[in-house]
Amino acid sequence: MKRTNEFLQTLYEYDHDFFSYTQMARERWYELIRDAMKKFKVHFDLENNDTVKQQREIIIPQKEWEYSKCKFKCELFSAGGDWQIPVYYFRCQLVDGYAFEIEKYRNSGLFVFIPGKTEGNFHLIRSSNGDDWTAPDNNDWKKGIDPERNDRKCWESLEKYLKVLVDLEIEKVKSEREERSDLR
Repeated sequence: MKRTNEFLQTLYEYDHDFFSYTQMARERWYELIRDAMKKFKVHFDLENNDTVKQQREIIIPQKEWEYSKCKFKCELFSAGGDWQIPVYYFRCQLVDGYAFEIEKYRNSGLFVFIPGKTEGNFHLIRSSNGDDWTAPDNNDWKKGIDPERNDRKCWESLEKYLKVLVDLEIEKVKSEREERSDLR
């Protein structure tokens, strides 16, 4: 009876929130967002970083992998500083199949896509270096006059981007297969 009580006490005291998974996830997403800003050359502050509450599962058709779909889970976010017109970006996860440079097993398939000036974030302006884009300052942007971001166009650009990632992976696999057959 004493052992049973000790066991029950241990179970009762077990802290299911011992690790701060929420904090770990937040830090991982921020790291991926920072990397994506460099990759896509679009910069914005993360002070106000919120979901737009639009989520989709996107399947990219392909015929290379017979038993695998290329399926992604994607969510639209909006971020910018208090002084900025926010930028749309996507948090994505490859959940099935393969996509170029997305490591499903080692990095959980997580990645970020930031649509550019012509892909739905129409309000972006050139940064001072002339090579990158940035969110406009509230003081410089005129609602109804200056271009506004468009969530539908952002979703369309995401689907195009995902298709490119899948196609690039297929090309890579075919090329590797050809190289192996040439070595025989």
